[in-house]
Amino acid sequence: MRLLRLFDWILTRGISTVCGLLLAVMVGFTVYTVVMRTVFLDPPFWGDTLTLFANVWLVMLAFAMAVRTETNIAIESVYGILPARFTRVLRLLWLVLFAAVGAIMAIFGYQAADRILGAFWELGNMPKSYPMMILPIAGLLIFLAASLTIAEHVGVLERRGQGDDPQKQN
Repeated sequence: MRLLRLFDWILTRGISTVCGLLLAVMVGFTVYTVVMRTVFLDPPFWGDTLTLFANVWLVMLAFAMAVRTETNIAIESVYGILPARFTRVLRLLWLVLFAAVGAIMAIFGYQAADRILGAFWELGNMPKSYPMMILPIAGLLIFLAASLTIAEHVGVLERRGQGDDPQKQN
């Protein structure tokens, strides 16, 4: 279990860092494109495309983080008026559905990304399948996040606190 907890911590920190970097990249590309467009009247032809890719990757990775930290919207407002036992069942049901969505994204997302034809000329003829690989990557991460959280809910895995560092545990 300690190894699983360490894997969970490293993955959570890694995804969080990548999301922060993607946000910085989005802001940087947007500012650069706007300045080049308005001040120098010479916008880069690749700026909007890379900003869009960074945005899509950020959202997909953040969804996996939201599933793992259980900070998704789901039906949080309804939970306050339901009995605790029913709320636990609903939360578990949401996690099972998220795991199913993640599995579907991983399997069919890979097939879709692998089969897509063409290239982005503005990015040096980068194959269109490269940015599409976020589908299976995010799908796998969502599946893992939901599975780990389900394991915590059913008692197979000890519940973690926010920001737990497994290196500091006994």
